[in-house]
Amino acid sequence: MTDSMRINDREVRLVQYSTDTNWLKELPSQNWLCILCVEGTPRRYLNEVIPKLITQDVCYVCTIGAQCEFAHDLLDEEICYRETEEPPLYLPKHDIMTTWHHEFDDGIRFAIYAVNDEVIDIKTVAILDMTGGKEAARIEAVLKNLQTA
Repeated sequence: MTDSMRINDREVRLVQYSTDTNWLKELPSQNWLCILCVEGTPRRYLNEVIPKLITQDVCYVCTIGAQCEFAHDLLDEEICYRETEEPPLYLPKHDIMTTWHHEFDDGIRFAIYAVNDEVIDIKTVAILDMTGGKEAARIEAVLKNLQTA
């Protein structure tokens, strides 16, 4: 299930990760930023998601939640691996920027308001909640506050 709204002239989508649904079809395939929310997320799920973000031509990934540094490092490792592998594995034509944020609210605010890319005009922010829905209410509260600000 995807919830969508407009904040800062960007479409903001909340996508719930689940092994039971086709969450990937809810993600954009161009001009987008991903906020990856991770907490108690098994590594095998991150190993599934990270390559798919890359093949969906993500421009920027901000990780938030208890595992933000870990997920950020896995993403950077995958990008480096793809850059050096022979023959080269798929990477978008643009560089993928990555950040991690321990401050949950600040990470969402940063992604929606502060992130701009010199090459890609970011039109969509997709929040991929990989917490089994544990952080859905918190994410929605932050988005509601940003909408009314």
